[in-house]
Amino acid sequence: MVRMPPMRPVVFFLLLAGYGLLGWHAFHGKRSFAYQQEVRQKLERAKTEYAAVQRRRAEWQRKVARLRNETLDLDTLDEEARSQLGFVAPDELLALPASRR
Repeated sequence: MVRMPPMRPVVFFLLLAGYGLLGWHAFHGKRSFAYQQEVRQKLERAKTEYAAVQRRRAEWQRKVARLRNETLDLDTLDEEARSQLGFVAPDELLALPASRR
């Protein structure tokens, strides 16, 4: 009669390999802890960038509101026209911002 080898070591090593695979994916897989941390960091950067864009948008909305017919500010209109066209009277000094977007 042929004797079968005991299955316990085989089952043990298969379970150990399965746990090892699950553990590896928990730390390095597509839905791992490290990936979730990376996504959180990207979300924080996106929120910061969004806040900066919102501030720029509010600034432009204030400028546009001052250029409407009801609230037309001639000084603002003159300032923008001179800035965009680069015109300066001979007795004036021109001070431009360091960087314009």
